[in-house]
Amino acid sequence: MARKSKRGASRKQARKPMPTITIPWSKLMQHAAGILSVLAVIAVGGYIYQNSALPILHVTVEGDFIHVDKASLVKAVTPFATGSFVSVDVASLREAGEKLPWVKQIQVRRVWPDSLHLIVEEQVAVARWKDKWLVNNKGQTFLTTKTDIPSDLAVLEGPQNSHEIVVQRYQVMANELARQGLVIKHLEMDQRRAWKMTLSNGIKVVLGRANSEKRFTRFIRVYQNELQKYKAQIAVMDMRYTNGLAVIWKQGQKPNFSGTV
Repeated sequence: MARKSKRGASRKQARKPMPTITIPWSKLMQHAAGILSVLAVIAVGGYIYQNSALPILHVTVEGDFIHVDKASLVKAVTPFATGSFVSVDVASLREAGEKLPWVKQIQVRRVWPDSLHLIVEEQVAVARWKDKWLVNNKGQTFLTTKTDIPSDLAVLEGPQNSHEIVVQRYQVMANELARQGLVIKHLEMDQRRAWKMTLSNGIKVVLGRANSEKRFTRFIRVYQNELQKYKAQIAVMDMRYTNGLAVIWKQGQKPNFSGTV
């Protein structure tokens, strides 16, 4: 009986599973939505900018005014309140308003959808500069009409570009003198940086250049203690002495005064 030959068993090779690809549809949709939103904003902005949609219809003004006229201000800036809410030329509008007398600074705010709100700061004049301009407490000069100049302001003078120094000195001295009931009518610093002033009672005080602050302090002390009672007869008080002063009396009004002060 013939033997059947045995065939060896053959093992089939297992197939590897195909990798599963997961598409993050939710994140893709979020990104797509974000991109579409940005494109929509750009498109709307471009439309508004180019086609003068949302025109400026109202201009409002805010500020505490003594000299600034609101109607004149609105009239000056209105020609520049053109274009759309986005395209309006804010810089030119601000510049036009700040050219007016007594206008120091303007902040421009857009108020959706059709308004501009102007926040206006008015100049505060502390003195006149060479009887031609007004000057604020920062030493900045500005122009105004003759009829707008307050009559009680002192006149300050000094070399070119000395506004800030003279105004600072004026404010310090004016505060000190006010305690004595005195008011500066004219204050000058010359090219040599020598100081002199005229008070509202007519007395001229010469402080000179060196140690002018100490001389000013000495003037107040001497005037308060000894010479105030002679103020109607004094023309000039010259403080340019180390430990004293010289008094020039008005013509024919020298009092019977002797001694030291």
